[in-house]
Amino acid sequence: MIEAIVLVGGEGRRLRPLTDTRPKPMMPLVDRPFVAHQLDHLRRFGVTDVVFSCGYRPEALEAHFGDGAAVGMRLRYVVDPVPLGTAGAIKNAQPALAGERVIVLNGDVLTDLDLAALVDQHRRTGAEGTVALTPVEDPSPWGLVRLRPDRGVLAFVEKPRPEELVPGEPFLINAGTYLLERRLIDRIPPATPCSIEREVFPLVAADGALYGFPADAYWRDIGTPASYLQAHVDVLSGAVRTESPTGDRYLGPGAVLEVGAQVGGHASLGARVAVAAGARVEQSVLGEGTSVGAGAMLDRAVVGSLVAIGRDCLLADGVVVGDGARIADGVRLEGPVVVQTGETIGGGE
Repeated sequence: MIEAIVLVGGEGRRLRPLTDTRPKPMMPLVDRPFVAHQLDHLRRFGVTDVVFSCGYRPEALEAHFGDGAAVGMRLRYVVDPVPLGTAGAIKNAQPALAGERVIVLNGDVLTDLDLAALVDQHRRTGAEGTVALTPVEDPSPWGLVRLRPDRGVLAFVEKPRPEELVPGEPFLINAGTYLLERRLIDRIPPATPCSIEREVFPLVAADGALYGFPADAYWRDIGTPASYLQAHVDVLSGAVRTESPTGDRYLGPGAVLEVGAQVGGHASLGARVAVAAGARVEQSVLGEGTSVGAGAMLDRAVVGSLVAIGRDCLLADGVVVGDGARIADGVRLEGPVVVQTGETIGGGE
């Protein structure tokens, strides 16, 4: 039985102010916390023994998932004493592992990668580590991974410049899913901040023991508001396999739409959201307990929990609103505008 480590220690700074009040893995994605989708993914492939490697607000995960019995899994929690980086976090979780092989997931990646195929290749090659890779049109924001014909990792090119790219080569980047042997983890220094991508993998590759696993599976890093919003669209449209419902909208338990309210475009409304008559919500995310006033318009907005949006407001084109904010009647916000947690906009404030 293969175990798994899910790296959930980051502060989610790119998603602030939404992560002011919750860790990024607990951000809702349609009908469940984001990290629940990762647990669903692991369970579909028979992985039921999972260690959460935590840092920021670990109590939120444990309070929600407990020991995992409710979801048919065994869940444990290891908290990094200080930020340790990806490799340091894996090393800190090593004492909780019983086997010789572990799947590691970055805690901000939504994917339906075929884990069985990843494991099969890893076994056939005798690798110390296998890195899932995803194709992109432009690798410059990330790091290009070059492979030998046998899929052994030849080189890592961090944020490659145009002149470093080879015409016709596949642009493959690290997809944030790894299969590691215990002997690879043994290479990581204990109690030391360390990046597995930059400090460990290049050494293993130089020894010929690191392989890549290119896959065309769905892949999305949900770490920015725009990508987080698109992940909702993708789940609801069925672009990625999940256990969540699909359709043009999701209404959480107790959500109320008054007569004449319009909600669609793969919008996702959390529990107890109230949308008043004449209001329209398109391709937006609204956290639990939020209210939308009559005649308001939300289009491509991400709104936290317990937000009050007044009558005839406009929130569009990338507006992000933190928990507990208040938007007065008639306020218009367009573009990449951020309303902070608890902030009041308009109304003479």
